[in-house]
Amino acid sequence: MKKKPNTLKKLVLAVVMMLPLSLMVAQSGWLPHLYFGIPGSDRQIVFFDEFEDNQNEWNLNSSYLKMEIVGGDFYCESKNNRTYVKRRFIPINQSGDYEIEVSMRYVKGKGSRPIGLTFGRDVGGNEYNFYFSSDGKYRILKYEDGKYDNYTPWTAHKLLSTYSYNTLTVRKVGQKWHFFLNRDKVFETDAEPLFGYDMGFTVGGDMAVEVDYIKISELKNGDNMGPKISITSPSLDIQNKVTLHSDRQVIRGRVTDPSGISLLTINEHTVIPSPTGEFSASVRLPFGTTRIQVDATDNLMNKSTEVFFMDYMPVIEEPDFVQKGGKNYLITIGINNYSFWSRLHNATKDCRDLAQVLKEDYHFDDAYTISLTDKQATRENILEAFESLQDKITPNDNLLIYYAGHGYYDNNSDRGYWVPVNARQSKIADYIRNSTIHDYLSSINSHNTLLIVDACYAGSLFGRTRGALNEESPSRWAFTSGDIEKVWDGQPGENSPFAKYLISCLRQNTKRKLHASELISNVKASVMRNTNQTPKGDPLQNVGDQGGVFIFYKK
Repeated sequence: MKKKPNTLKKLVLAVVMMLPLSLMVAQSGWLPHLYFGIPGSDRQIVFFDEFEDNQNEWNLNSSYLKMEIVGGDFYCESKNNRTYVKRRFIPINQSGDYEIEVSMRYVKGKGSRPIGLTFGRDVGGNEYNFYFSSDGKYRILKYEDGKYDNYTPWTAHKLLSTYSYNTLTVRKVGQKWHFFLNRDKVFETDAEPLFGYDMGFTVGGDMAVEVDYIKISELKNGDNMGPKISITSPSLDIQNKVTLHSDRQVIRGRVTDPSGISLLTINEHTVIPSPTGEFSASVRLPFGTTRIQVDATDNLMNKSTEVFFMDYMPVIEEPDFVQKGGKNYLITIGINNYSFWSRLHNATKDCRDLAQVLKEDYHFDDAYTISLTDKQATRENILEAFESLQDKITPNDNLLIYYAGHGYYDNNSDRGYWVPVNARQSKIADYIRNSTIHDYLSSINSHNTLLIVDACYAGSLFGRTRGALNEESPSRWAFTSGDIEKVWDGQPGENSPFAKYLISCLRQNTKRKLHASELISNVKASVMRNTNQTPKGDPLQNVGDQGGVFIFYKK
C-alpha cells in the first residue's frame, strides 16, 4: 500500500503543477492587468454589435421597455421601477481566455439605480454584473439563487463620466478575472465558472441608457511583431519626405504595441511616449536634408524602425506685424485639479496642445508665453499675469488668452465668472468676474487681442456684434465654447470637443493669413454639428475694439 505524500511533498507538487500555467502566461508576453496588455491580433471576436442597424435581430418589442436602434446606439428605457437585462445567447469557450466589453452611457433616471454589463447569465437569472451609476460609482457583484454576493461595494471612480460613454470590460486570463473601467483596472479576483452564456446589459428601474457597442472576444496568443509607429506631424509625402520653412520643428506620432513599449528613440535620443502611445520631440534642423530614424522596442523585445527625411528651406518673407517689430504674446490658463470644485479631465491638455500648434505652425514663441496650470492658476496669479503685460505689450504686439476651466453664472446679478483653482464653492468673492477681465483687456495696449474661453457660461462675456473688418485697426474679440450654458470637457485623455476642433482647424490651415473670424466660423460649425454646444465669437464691447481682427500668420 502506497504512503500518502507528506505536507512538504504536497507543497512541492502543487508548485510544480502551477508552473506550466504561469510560464505560459509569462512567455505569451501578455500583460493582462493592463488594458492594452493583450494585442489585437490575439483577439478572436465572437460577437460585435455597434448598432448601426438591427442586423443581430434584437427583440425591440416590450410593454416594459422603450427601445430603438438608431444612429449607432441602442436606446433602452425602463417604463417602471423594475430592473431589466437585455441579453443575447453567445457561447464562448470559458475554459480558455476571453474578454467581454460594453460601452454605454446614462441618459436619464434616478442616479442610484444600477446600469452596466451583465454576463454569464442562465435561464434561472443567475448572473455576474459590472454596474455603474450616474453619480460616478461602480459595483461588481454576483447574483446566485436569489442572493447577491458583492465583489466590490459601490465605489467612486474619477474616470467615470456622467455625461458620456463608459466602457466596462471583464477579461479572463488564466484563473483570474480583470475588471477595467474606461481602460483603468479597478478590480481583480479569481475567475468563476459562468452560469450560462447570456451576455448583455442592465438598465435600472425608471432609467434610460444608450449602448454604443457590445464586443465579446476569445483570447489566443501569438505576438512576434514589433510596435506600430505612425508619424502624424510633419505630414510626409509618398517618399517619406517633407520640406519645412522653420529650423525648429516638433516631430509628433504614436507608437503602440499590445505588450507595451520598452524603448522609443528618435535619432538615438530616448523619448517617453504617453500612456496611450503619443509622443513628440523637438528638433533643430540644419540647412538642407536631415535623416530622422524612429526606433521602437516592445516588452517582448520585438523591434520596429521608421525612417523619413526633413528638408529645411528658410523663407525670407516675414508677416506684417513682425516687420513692424511686433510680437505675439500668449497666456494659457488650464485647471484640472480644483481644490473645492469637481475635477476636469482635459483642461491642462487642451492648453498644452493649443500652445504646441501655435508655436510649431504660427509665430508664437516660448519667450512671450505665460502658462498657468492647476495649482499655479490662483486668482492672484491670473490677475498678476494680466498686470505683468500692461507695461510690456506695445501697439505693434498681439495677445491671445486661452482659459480652460470651470465657469460660473449668477442668474440674480446676470454676471459670469472664471473659477480659479483654489476658489471655494458659493464664494463669489473667490471668482474672477467677466467685467474684471474686460478691464484688463482694456488696459493692455495691444494691437489685437483674442480671448478664447472653454468654460461653462462663457457666453456672458459678450455685449454686441458688428459688420465689416479692417485688418489695420485694433481689435478686441472673444471666442467661447458655448453661450450661457454648460459645456463638455470631453473623454479623459482627449481634448474637449471645442479644443479638438479649434486645434484641428489651426493645424489643417494652409493659408498664410487666417483671420480669427474665419477660424471662429469653422470651429463653431464643427462643434455645433457634433455636440449640443453653441460656441460664440464676436468683438467685445467697451474694451478698445476699433473694427480689426486677430490674424494667425502661418510659418
